[in-house]
Amino acid sequence: MMKHFSLLAGFFLIGSMLIGMPGSAQNYLADQTTLYVVRHAEKDTGNNPVLSLMGRQRAGDLYRVFQQRPVDLILVSQYRRTGMTGDSIRIYRNIETLPYKADANGDDLFNLIASLNGKYKHILVIGHSNTVPVIVRRAGATNYSVPELPDAAYDNLFTITAKDGKISWKLEKFGVPSTPAKEDIQMNILQ
Repeated sequence: MMKHFSLLAGFFLIGSMLIGMPGSAQNYLADQTTLYVVRHAEKDTGNNPVLSLMGRQRAGDLYRVFQQRPVDLILVSQYRRTGMTGDSIRIYRNIETLPYKADANGDDLFNLIASLNGKYKHILVIGHSNTVPVIVRRAGATNYSVPELPDAAYDNLFTITAKDGKISWKLEKFGVPSTPAKEDIQMNILQ
């Protein structure tokens, strides 16, 4: 009985150590890589819409943020609004932009990143309200628990950095603060 308990305790200890280790899941980022992740800017209505006036202003805000930060590559989904969000950065800084297919688990994006073999060290990913949290967690911010960004949230900039085998991350705001939707305000009151 004691032998089984010791064996179970050993497995539990090893499992706990692996869960708590930074980057112990799968390392999707090459060492010394920074991944910036944002949601596309505000959009018009319709099928595959363009950016609204407010969205074009936010895209300009994003451009101003990245005047002071290194970016080697921009990754955008198959939807026009993501490309338009990064256009100013791409055009004025002459940065390569590659498409990925937005999916619920980020497979296409992370397969693309892996295929680059660490060639790019500062990558801007532009995603969607339902894909940004998945991308952020999968890149290594495993303790980021928001399942989906609120519909009115466009001002989040996540920075995930892989350095010396460890992952660190931070969340910043940029541009005009997003106006919370009525249901987002109600949820905050209930919590």
